[in-house]
Amino acid sequence: MSRSAPQEPPALVALTGSSRLGALARRLAQAVTAGVLAEVQQRDARIRAVHLRVFASLENGPARAVAVARLLGTTKQTTGPVIDELVAWGYLARRDDPADARAKLVDFTGAGRGLAEAAAEAVRALESRMADEVGREELDRCRETLWRAMGALEPPGG
Repeated sequence: MSRSAPQEPPALVALTGSSRLGALARRLAQAVTAGVLAEVQQRDARIRAVHLRVFASLENGPARAVAVARLLGTTKQTTGPVIDELVAWGYLARRDDPADARAKLVDFTGAGRGLAEAAAEAVRALESRMADEVGREELDRCRETLWRAMGALEPPGG
């Protein structure tokens, strides 16, 4: 029996103008992640999508590992090994939390900040390509509409 290349799931291949919003959003997220990874992996081939998510979780400053996990929708036990990798590679550092001597904050090192900025620049370049295709106003309207649509799915009072 010959081995063929793995096929993408139908939800990722058969997108049309009437595709479900979730499928379109997932495909867009995958395309952006792939584009950012391609750029960042030119600097460090070890970087994976999960590393980019940890970087994004720190864009507002240092955070405890449990807060990073919460932002990623996972547990500290799942996120911890990813943070450990980034610390070992010199992209993140742990330091004492001034608010609680027992806790540690995770923050970027200089190298990590450089890599995170490269990822952010890749995102800006991808958004620029999308704006060139559909127009800046249309892209901004799409972003606003997606925020409102996500808000409609929030639990009442949440």
